[in-house]
Amino acid sequence: MGAAGTHGRHRRLAAAVTLAALLAAGLLAILRPAWRPLLGYFLYAIPAHLLISVLANEPALLGAAKLFAPAAVALAGTAGCIVAIILDYALIGWLTNLRLVRTELDDSRGFHTVQRYFGKAPFALIVLSALLPVPFYPVKILAITRDYPLWRFVGALVLGRFPRFYLLALGGQRVQAPGSALVSAGVALALIGGWGVWRTVRRNRREK
Repeated sequence: MGAAGTHGRHRRLAAAVTLAALLAAGLLAILRPAWRPLLGYFLYAIPAHLLISVLANEPALLGAAKLFAPAAVALAGTAGCIVAIILDYALIGWLTNLRLVRTELDDSRGFHTVQRYFGKAPFALIVLSALLPVPFYPVKILAITRDYPLWRFVGALVLGRFPRFYLLALGGQRVQAPGSALVSAGVALALIGGWGVWRTVRRNRREK
């Protein structure tokens, strides 16, 4: 199958998965009202892990961990990550052609490091990047641009993200951080990420 056919298949899959996720979340919210905060976290986790997002996942995860079991929170967060990576694969053309993304990659030490090791053990690299507190987007973008199989990426993503989210949720359940502190942390992290994007855009304009 050619590149155009593969990208078309990814777009169709992304549309189907996104629609299914929204319908399932809406149906569960009606049938299980007590699950609505957890479903809200699942929906939030999708844009929080999409492309190079400025949204912080951890404050929302810790908030959900105050109400639900760590395994349920980890499952919801991992499911959101799966939907996000399927969307990322569908957005391959826009993602790799954006000057903003290319500039970030050129300036990223992590991306250059990932390039050296990706060809040797891509699956293990994806698992470790999803598990450890390191920037994940260099591995994600490199895997997409090198046509790494989506199903393998999803498998590695689950192996890395679920235990990471479980441990974070377990800690959040025990600490019980105030909601105001979690909101403040989320806003602060989003502002920092947004400032980084704005700085990159401004640098690109100056270069032009």
